[in-house]
Amino acid sequence: MMRQFASILLLLCFNHLFSQNDSIKSLVTATNKKNFDIEELVDFAGDNLDSELSLARFFYLWIGNNIIYDYQLLEELEEGVISNEDFWASQNVYSVYENRKGVCAGYAQLFKWFMNKFNIETAVISGHIRDERNHYVEIESDDKFRHAWNAVKLDQKWILLDATWGTSGDSSVSDFYFNIKPELAIITHFPENDKWQLLERPLSLQDFNNSKFIKPIWFQIGFKNIPELKQDDEYYYLVYESNPNNNWSVTLMIGDDNATYEWISDVTSINQDGFTYLRFKKSGIPEKAYYKLDLKYNDQENGTSTFIFNVFYFKT
Repeated sequence: MMRQFASILLLLCFNHLFSQNDSIKSLVTATNKKNFDIEELVDFAGDNLDSELSLARFFYLWIGNNIIYDYQLLEELEEGVISNEDFWASQNVYSVYENRKGVCAGYAQLFKWFMNKFNIETAVISGHIRDERNHYVEIESDDKFRHAWNAVKLDQKWILLDATWGTSGDSSVSDFYFNIKPELAIITHFPENDKWQLLERPLSLQDFNNSKFIKPIWFQIGFKNIPELKQDDEYYYLVYESNPNNNWSVTLMIGDDNATYEWISDVTSINQDGFTYLRFKKSGIPEKAYYKLDLKYNDQENGTSTFIFNVFYFKT
């Protein structure tokens, strides 16, 4: 009886959380029919939401649904068409809100401004990001990969979010970048101040660059952990927790550098005890090498396949 009661309670809590998130998204959608100025939007949120978490999620989603990334502005800055002063003036909170566009600094400053209206402690975090174009951060030369995101203190606990990267019509993407687990955020986001890693043991830049780069899509589609390379006397094994959706498969490539890769031809996929082992022979594999993973989705019902390239990189 007690176990049954606990299961019912857990289900009720889950349904409440789901309906609450769904309700917040409906509120964001409802603002599309309004012509709120920035203060009216604050009043609307305050009248309809009563917790710090729901307010933070509302404004995070509102920004993601209403502010577009201003690639043209960034290009004009890089080409010297506009000055640094004009660039930063355009990222003023009121300009970003009225024009409905900005770059990462504008996104982060706008979120902080909204939180300040409700006396919710918020920080704008400056740092660098890495993606498939730039796996290793060089502080002095990687200006193109500078980035800004946020930390917000909710119920006495700091959480991380990236309103810029959360800009997507895909709810799985926007949900991922709100309250990002610190151990996942550090895969792609390296803050200037290591306290904003929110890790018990912050990574140095060298540790960050030596760690594995993996796109968030890996986690968004159901994989739970970062693959690890293991070995015995004869084989290497790339090991990861199996995806519950067995339509997803992984392909493994190798290269002498970070630019040119080729298929590893003798890979065998072994599923055992909830884990997948991609096994391949050690013979012919250099001790120091670069590896890359791609993903393939097999739609068995329609007989089609979808590929997602350059998902996971690491080196040995």
